[in-house]
Amino acid sequence: MSDWKPSAQLAGYLKRKALRKLVARVGMAKLFLVIAAALVGFLVFLVLLAVLAGGTAVTQAQAGTRCVMSGGGRDTPPPRLIPIYAAASQTYRLGPRGPGILAAINKVETSFGTNLNVSSAGAQGWMQFMPETWATYGVDANHDGVKDPYNPRDAIFAAARYLRASGAPGDWYEAIFAYNHADWYVEEVEEIAAGFSGRIVCSPVEGTVAGDAALRSVRTLYEPRAFRVLPARLWVGGGSPQAVDSRIWPNAVWLLDAYHLRVTAARETGHETHGDGTALDIVPASGQGWDRTARAAAEALGWREPCGGSGSAPTCPLVPAIQFVGYNGYRDHGDPAHAGSNAHLHISWQSSSFGCSSLCPPPEWVRVFPLSAG
Repeated sequence: MSDWKPSAQLAGYLKRKALRKLVARVGMAKLFLVIAAALVGFLVFLVLLAVLAGGTAVTQAQAGTRCVMSGGGRDTPPPRLIPIYAAASQTYRLGPRGPGILAAINKVETSFGTNLNVSSAGAQGWMQFMPETWATYGVDANHDGVKDPYNPRDAIFAAARYLRASGAPGDWYEAIFAYNHADWYVEEVEEIAAGFSGRIVCSPVEGTVAGDAALRSVRTLYEPRAFRVLPARLWVGGGSPQAVDSRIWPNAVWLLDAYHLRVTAARETGHETHGDGTALDIVPASGQGWDRTARAAAEALGWREPCGGSGSAPTCPLVPAIQFVGYNGYRDHGDPAHAGSNAHLHISWQSSSFGCSSLCPPPEWVRVFPLSAG
């Protein structure tokens, strides 16, 4: 019995006829170009979709990095400002030219803070922001609760934020021009920055992890099944620094540096889940507030106030590598208003053992969020 259908045959004939007309009209070569362009467009769409699905990338601030200026002289920045330029540039991803550009703007605007007079146009502070611009881009970079244009750290971080929003580092000319609408100004800043280029030298402190974290992605690691001691600079618990599972060590150090946190307990007894080295108890670094450190880190990992009593997925929309976040709402965890003298943030990574109360061997596997190279 025949499966031939007149309507299907007719449709096929019309399609072939239309294709022949299209080839005759544009030529075979042009047709291939059209098809190739469509395929490229589709691939770009898939890449964008993958990026969106891949989750949030969080960038490490300049914690754990030491920056100095080689040489010196009357026209170079004071040494105390160099780490601020570098930290602001790293935080707002301004690239290798960032510290020099920030230093150059600071020199042009206020001679490194030695001339803080209000300009004739009304610009104020260390980096000479107009009040309306400061209202939008001002930063409380020193975490004292005030966005102060007369505080060098606040002002330099705000300048970095504004440059980033204005096109840097992709288009430095446009970004600097946005700062002060004059070609001569851009040329002067770039000339001064070129003089600083290569002289602001940043190097990582031992035991740091630079780069970005893809928190919404996850990797399962089976090796090496070992423990690694945390850097002493990140330890504020009693005695010597404790260890964590070596596979989560980069995650832990990145998180502590990125959110200005310190560890009070790692692999030790006396806790339900710390014995295998996959859990940390954390507090803010000295002089840092709870909301900008512990709470910010908890929220980055998926914790939300309404799910605090659980601390686990799926009640909490935690990122895939994290097993538990104990903070406000979970008994004996959270900031001082919620946990009193026992205030701390607890974070556990996913593992095959889900932790243990005594000292036990490393789990068969752990899950971590990927870190890119710094």
